[in-house]
This record gives sequence, structure tokens and C-alpha cells, in this order.
Amino acid sequence: MSTKYNRTDGRYIEHLFRPVYEAQTALAWLAGAMLTPFATLGGFNPLSWVTLGLMAVMGTGSLYYARKSLPLLRRQLRLKLNKREFMDVSTLRKINHLTPRVTKARWPDPKLNFLGYGFEWGSEHANRAYQVLDMDSTLSDITIPFFMQPRLKKWLRETAELGGKPYIHALGDETPVQAMEETFFGHTLVAGNIGTGKTTMLKLLSLNALHMGAGAEKKVLIIIDPKNDEDWKRAVRQEMAHLGMADQFYEVHPAKQSTSCRIPLLKNFVRTTEIADRIAPLMGSAGSSKSFEDFAYEQITFVASGMEYLGTPIRLTTIQSALSAGKLAFCEQVLHAYFRRTQGEDYAQRLDLEKQQAQGNAPWQVMAQYYKTQLANGPHSHQTIAGIIQLIEHPNEHFVKMITSLRPVLTALTTKPMDDLFSVVDDASNDDPRRVVDLDTLMEKGGCLYVSSDSMTDGKTSAFLARLMMAEIAAVSGRRYNKADTDAPRVCVFLDEAHAALENNNSLINLLAVGRASKIELYLATQTISDIEDKTSEATAKRVLGLCNNFISFRTTDPNTQTYVSEQFSKTSITRVSQQSGASISSDQSLASFRANHGETTRKQLEESFPKSLMGDLPKLQYIARLADGRKLKMRLPIVINKQPHELAPWIH
Repeated sequence: MSTKYNRTDGRYIEHLFRPVYEAQTALAWLAGAMLTPFATLGGFNPLSWVTLGLMAVMGTGSLYYARKSLPLLRRQLRLKLNKREFMDVSTLRKINHLTPRVTKARWPDPKLNFLGYGFEWGSEHANRAYQVLDMDSTLSDITIPFFMQPRLKKWLRETAELGGKPYIHALGDETPVQAMEETFFGHTLVAGNIGTGKTTMLKLLSLNALHMGAGAEKKVLIIIDPKNDEDWKRAVRQEMAHLGMADQFYEVHPAKQSTSCRIPLLKNFVRTTEIADRIAPLMGSAGSSKSFEDFAYEQITFVASGMEYLGTPIRLTTIQSALSAGKLAFCEQVLHAYFRRTQGEDYAQRLDLEKQQAQGNAPWQVMAQYYKTQLANGPHSHQTIAGIIQLIEHPNEHFVKMITSLRPVLTALTTKPMDDLFSVVDDASNDDPRRVVDLDTLMEKGGCLYVSSDSMTDGKTSAFLARLMMAEIAAVSGRRYNKADTDAPRVCVFLDEAHAALENNNSLINLLAVGRASKIELYLATQTISDIEDKTSEATAKRVLGLCNNFISFRTTDPNTQTYVSEQFSKTSITRVSQQSGASISSDQSLASFRANHGETTRKQLEESFPKSLMGDLPKLQYIARLADGRKLKMRLPIVINKQPHELAPWIH
């Protein structure tokens, strides 16, 4: 490393990956100290003062150079080695100051979340990266001393299992890294190839959220996991039990109908148009299908308004029935209720329904005609009734054709076990032992809802479910926002495979835009930016990236994602060294007429601070992060384990 100039000087050049001459010097001094007793005059005399003095001087020199060589040796060893790091959850609790925070013994402020081990990426790391990139693929320019070879061989297998290029993390000196809790209020997007560490990251972030919300400041967790990751679910359940909240952990799993909790989807809304806004986009609205979606939107609105008029719970099953075989009966029921309320109990006699029916006129036809001619323009006009009449009078063949794309969606969401789990109606007299979880109540009282949407067996229904769940959360968020409820608990929503939930889902986009105002923070995970573009559009993908203040990326081979990550680090000055040498001799002069020259030039030029090619070389469990606080980090992620799963927090005893 250059010591004559500092980094602001154009002549500064750092040489961290040179041969470690200090180690060679230390070995030479050590050898001298050991051989000195044999080299003194008069034969072997190890106890003479002169001998001891020389040995002490040489030993001190050896120790001095050994200490100077250690940082370089460690760094060069890490260039070729990597290993997994395991952290017990008890250590994470201490780092997050869990016990002092809850017992009020000490109140650390600000509250900090642990993110792993790493360093803030700067220009010095960029210069080191380009130095290593100039070497061959095996880094043969770096020679590990013989006495460190056993350690190198010990970790080679684990290094190979983790894959990637270990040298990327060796470019800096890692320390434990934390971020303020407020950093995550602006939402987080996690990207990376399959199996590189996304779920491990989500597990750490969810445990951090539990720790930050323990005690008086409750935090609600809603986890939508299409893969049903047992390790993640177990970690959250065990931590809830540790905090004395085991009874507030709710699991929903379609494959475990007998033990699963149930959610009354569509229960929370402000206007009935919200119901249509959640269901109709599930059809897809690309190209010409937009007209079909608009038609379905209108019909669902009519049905939802009719159910609200009757006081009937709006559920997926009831909507599916009202739009298929039960349409006629439902519309007649609404019309009967309307005439009973506005025309009195004797409305049937006044309209001669029995006589009209004997003449071949259906009751709904009589009531619809009477409404249009006598009531539509009077004080008893009602928008809901007008919609119901439009619904029932619509030609059936055209109606069936227009909702053809909607029917498979409703069928997927209302067949067993989906009807039992997501269209449940609260009934105090029901002796079903399975708990019913209302998202509005959950988000007010606290707890954790873990939804395993089971995408492995039915990816399409899993995506439908994720989108409806996010719409339900958005509805509760809107109610919070309108009430200006500042005392409501903060809600952390973890959504894996987020690209599937983003398709035709304005509710999720709106949550990203205004969710912070209603104390909702989102953690989205996907493989690549291209996945989001594929399900939405390039403009929507850019909007999602802009709305997520934190971006975390594990290894990715997607060019769009690599480019985006590299752009987050901007550019920096990279020192380039060029060398010239030449030799010549003139044949028409004497043999002594020989010329030689050698030159070395350094120059600085702007290059990518984090070369995008490195994104495809990251080992597993290593990531790059751009945080809302402005930091750009290179991180290594530990795997959190629980050695004492039945241990309770000390304040519970």
C-alpha cells in the first residue's frame, strides 16, 4: 500500500494484493532468532546475554512484521474462501436490545435493526475490485503462504457450495451493520436468483420487526408466502411464543383445511365499488379484454350494492352465486326487499303479482316495470335498484359471453377448500373450532398472520389470493388514513413472489405510494426486475422501484436488475496504471549503441463504482443494498437459528 501519498493525491496507488513481503520478513527474523544460539562464537551457548539480546531483537522484529502482515494475509485468504455464518436468535435479541426495550431498563434510541455483516461501499472498494478483475480467474497472482494452506483446504468445500466469487466481500473490512427502524418505513424490495438468500433475508427482517414492536409498541406481521417455507414460519412462530404471543400466531393454509384459520375476504370496504375493483382485474385487462373487465366491474358492483342493501355479507361465494345460477333469485330478493320498504307490506296486492304471474309475467318483470314507470323519477328512486334491474334485464346470452373470463376466477376462489377458508361468515353460534381472522381486527389488536398460498400446486389461484389479500389490507389502510388513527399499531407486510401479486393490482401500488401515512410498511421479494415488467409493464416496474426506498439484491443474472443495481452506485474515479517498455539497437553503429526505456503512467477515469458483472458473481447469502438513509452496502447474511425454541422471555416469568 502506498504511504507516501494520500487518496486525494493523483499519484496514490493502493497495492493490497501484492505479495506479503512482511510475512517473509517476519519469517526471516524468526529464523534468525532461532538460529542465533548456534551461530555465536564459542559454540552453542543459548544463555549468554549477547545471545539472549540478539534473540530478543530478532524476535521483536519478527513479531512487528508478523502483526503488519496479518491484515493483508487475512484479506488475501478471504479472497479465496467463504463460509456460512450461523447466529442464534438470542444473539439477535441482544443486538436489537429486546429485553432492555421491553422492560424499560434501558431505552435505546434510535431503534436499530441488525442487517448482517458488511461495509459501506466506497471508491476504495471499487478500485480494489478493478485490480482483482485484472487478474486471472484463479487469482494465481495471489500466493497464500505455506503455513496457511491447511486452513485454505479446510474451507474450500463450503466455499464451492456457496458459489460465486468470494473476493467481492474481501474487498472491505466487515463489521456488524445496523439500520434505524425508520429506514424501513418507506418499503423494501428484495431481488435475487432462486436459492441465493431472499427468504433468509425476509426471515431476519420479520424477526427484527417482532423485536422492534415488542412491548408497548405493538407491531403486526402479515406474511404471504407462496412457497410455505417451513423454516421461516417456524422461526416466526417460535419468536412469537418467546414473546408470550403464541396465541396471536395465525396460520392459513389451503392444504391444511382442518387446522387452518379462516379469513373473511371482502369484509372490509368503504364503498361497494371497491369489491368490483378487487375482483374484476383478476380477469386480466390486456388488449381487447379491457372491455370484458369493464363489463364485469359493473355487474359485480350491481351485485355488491344489492347485497349491501339486503344486509347480506359480501363474500366471494355469494358473488359467484349471484352472477351464475342464482342471479334471478338474488335480483328478485332485492326487488322484494325494496318494494316492502318503500310500498309497504301489501305491495304484492297493489301490484297484482299473483294475477300477473298467472298471465305469464314473472314477479321481477312486474316490479321492474313498475319501478321504471312509477318510481324511478320520484323520491323512492334508488341507484342500487336501477342497477339490479339492469343486471336482470341484460340479455342472458350476451351476459354469459361477457363474463366468460370472470367465471374461472370465481370458480378457482370458491371451490373447496377456498370457499371454506376465504368466504367465511362470522357466526357466534357456529361451533367450528377454527379461528376466524378479520384483517381489520388483527391490524388493530396485533399478532401475526402467516398465509401459505400454496403456489406449487396452483400458481394461478395463489396469485389471485395474494392480490385479494393486498386489496383487503389496502382497504383497512384507507380506513386508517381517513380516521387519522395515529395510535394504530404499525403493520409489516411481507410478500414473497411479489410480481404475481402486482399484476393488475392498483391496491398494492397505492399501498406503496401512501401506505406509510397509515403506518404500513411493505417488504416485497421477487427474482428479477424483469419479472415485474413481465407481469405489469416497464413503467409500472420503474414506479415500484421508485416507491421502494430500500433495494436489496442477492446474486442475479438478469441484465435489467444488474444494470439497476450498478446505477444505484453511480460512478467513481478508478486509478489505471499503464506501463511502457522498449529496447533497440542500431545495426549501423557499434554494439554499444543500445537503447532501452521504461515508463509507468497513472491516470484516473470514471467507471462504474460497482461493476454490474459482479452481481452475477455474488456468493449465496451475500447481497448489495441501497438504503433509504443513503448508504450503499456490501453485506454478508447470517442464518438465524434457534437453539432454545421453548425458552420464554425473562419478563414473562
